Amino acid sequence: MRAATTAPADAPLVWGAGVGCRVLAVLWLGQLVLLSPFAYGTDLAGLTAVEWLLRLWTLSVALWIFARLGAWRVTADRDGVALPRLFTVERLPWDEVGKAVARRDGCVHVGSRITGPFLPAPLARLLRRPDGARAMADHLTIMVRNPELRPTERADARTRVRPYAVWAPLPLAVLAAAHLLAG
Repeated sequence: MRAATTAPADAPLVWGAGVGCRVLAVLWLGQLVLLSPFAYGTDLAGLTAVEWLLRLWTLSVALWIFARLGAWRVTADRDGVALPRLFTVERLPWDEVGKAVARRDGCVHVGSRITGPFLPAPLARLLRRPDGARAMADHLTIMVRNPELRPTERADARTRVRPYAVWAPLPLAVLAAAHLLAG
């Protein structure tokens, strides 16, 4: 099977947001600037507590989607698989990974966690692009079943996974700049 053609890795293996995901994240940020929950020209001092809560919740969800699209990364090293969460990085030891399964929407189940997105499988076939989700899922599953194929090194600062919240200042700065320039 594929395990016979998979070479052992010395360095940690890293999967992350590609150009397509980053373009979608920038487009998402653009629409967030245009349709800001803190609408331009609105007297923010006159908002009720409920309006503030709704606007902050909308902004939080929008920022999470931005980071989820453009800043996700999965690293497999000798100790297991690292997956980003909102404020933390979750490390799954190899015995907890079990297997990885690609979904049709481009996300990947790693153990009981979901990561991604890659280009969805039907769209990848239509565009004649490789199915990155399936490739990652297959590679992780092979490493779970064949410990000798796992990376022998630990992730370093360059390959480390970061929580999604680390990326929040970037879109917040863009939103603040847009509001300052508009007002």
